[in-house]
Amino acid sequence: MKRGLLVAFVAAVTLLAGSRARAQGVGEACAASYEQAQQLVRDRALRRARAELRLCVSSCPATLARDCQSWSEQVERDMPSVALSATSADGHAPGRVRVLLDGAPLVEALPKDPIELDPGRHTLTFEDAAGTRVVTVVTVSPGDKALPIAVRFPAAAPPAAARVGAAPVRQRWPLVLAGVGAVAVGVGAFLGIKGHVDRSELRSRCAPGCTADEVEAIDTLWKAGAISAGAGLVVAGVGAVLYFQLDPMIPAAPATGSALLPDGAAISLRGSF
Repeated sequence: MKRGLLVAFVAAVTLLAGSRARAQGVGEACAASYEQAQQLVRDRALRRARAELRLCVSSCPATLARDCQSWSEQVERDMPSVALSATSADGHAPGRVRVLLDGAPLVEALPKDPIELDPGRHTLTFEDAAGTRVVTVVTVSPGDKALPIAVRFPAAAPPAAARVGAAPVRQRWPLVLAGVGAVAVGVGAFLGIKGHVDRSELRSRCAPGCTADEVEAIDTLWKAGAISAGAGLVVAGVGAVLYFQLDPMIPAAPATGSALLPDGAAISLRGSF
């Protein structure tokens, strides 16, 4: 009999200690969520505040739970949301589009329903399957519901587009050839003139008894000049033909897209650089 009473007493003490421990744990959770929720609301981190308020309602005594319930209802009223949409340059659906919020992944495809955001200034990056991005900066205020954020992706860059002040890429080589040819013609002319000057000097100095080496040196100058001038004319002619006959290939200029926003700015880039 005594032994049975002792067992019952130990069980009662253990149960009481466990209840106190659980009550203490619940009390700590209540206090933490109650305080944290208020701070998050002040910081306008409404999405995190909502989660703390739900914990407060479920873990706190009735008096504190009523406070958390009231704050939770205010958070729901203030929680802003945005309705995201995108179109291609021709006005059609651009296919699968992922969106990043402040550099972090937000959604992998545009949702039909609005998405909730914390109040404040945010950067939204829209990216299509081809990797083209449209970046928008928008400010959402407490109470904004389904704020429309619509972006338009830029058209694909054309294969060739004019660039002001830049020489066509495929026309640079013809210009180089023409320049090299002109230099060679100039060298040939110089050697020819020098040969004539040396011949006149040789006649006045030793004719008709000049040595064969002296005469041959002048002949070599004329031959080198003729070869240089002839080659230069050919190269310059080829460069001129290529310059006027080949179509220019100019690097495509970056294409820009647009974003239709109620507030903020947008920019998009696409093209070859």
